[in-house]
Amino acid sequence: MRASREVILCGGAFNTPQLLQLSGIGPAELLQRRGIQVRKDLPGVGANLQDRYEISLVLKMKKAFSSFEGATLKPPEPGEEPDPQFKQWLDGGGVYTTNGAAMSFIKRSRHDLPDPDLYIFGLPTDFRGYYPGYSKVIQEVRSNFTWAVLKGSTHNRKGKVEIRSADPRDVPDIVFHYFDEGSEGWQQDLAAVVHALKFIRGLTRVYGRRIEKEELPGKEIRTREELATYVRNQAWGHHASCTCKIGADDDETAVLDSAFRVRGTKGLRVVDASVFPYIPGLFIVLAIYMIAEKASDVILADAQRRPA
Repeated sequence: MRASREVILCGGAFNTPQLLQLSGIGPAELLQRRGIQVRKDLPGVGANLQDRYEISLVLKMKKAFSSFEGATLKPPEPGEEPDPQFKQWLDGGGVYTTNGAAMSFIKRSRHDLPDPDLYIFGLPTDFRGYYPGYSKVIQEVRSNFTWAVLKGSTHNRKGKVEIRSADPRDVPDIVFHYFDEGSEGWQQDLAAVVHALKFIRGLTRVYGRRIEKEELPGKEIRTREELATYVRNQAWGHHASCTCKIGADDDETAVLDSAFRVRGTKGLRVVDASVFPYIPGLFIVLAIYMIAEKASDVILADAQRRPA
């Protein structure tokens, strides 16, 4: 396959650095170690991997939620009578019109922060992260309530993506270096998540008579130190980004210039979640739409200046 004008790489935070490294663009020492000819030494390819910290607090309620009574949480099969909630959905109402969150809070973990760094939301189900089969579990559970925590503006920027071999079918090493394995400021990240869990426990006291028990992390985990251990052992994320960052000419770790062009190459750009220098906001999807719009403007402007 030959490109008439340029190649635009959109492989995401994992596969974009993998493809660049396989093509000889990346940290020279890594490429040489994997037997790949170095076409451009760019130490930042695969570096700077960032993500959120997420954790949940799961409650077992004394009664199932009445809004899910009779719900199958799936569309009816051909010839099957729809459940009551599906009939409500056909009229534009009911639980199927929602995203599943009962309520949410955006708050600061410390009063001196310029912007909120915590997103806390309640889900009438049992949600403990994205393990295999999790979607089936949360579909079936009707008497649990989960408070989920997302820590934004994380400090950890030491994660990395590195190819294991020159074989493109070999998945790369993906190492997030969470908490104390990462960069400075991890203590603030950990303290913020612990603060969120304590805040949630304060909320649950108001409706404690409706709670049968706290299943996760459990009443035996009480102190800040115990909660911190729980967070370090159980936290996850799903907003991986920043592995081919945009940066200034004098930044040796910058992979891209401001026009999304891979430095030291011709006719090659990257447009995906890997381009951010720092993980943006609380959720990254809107920011990804924004960079796609910006990249489209830049690419079209270049095309008008330089015919194919």
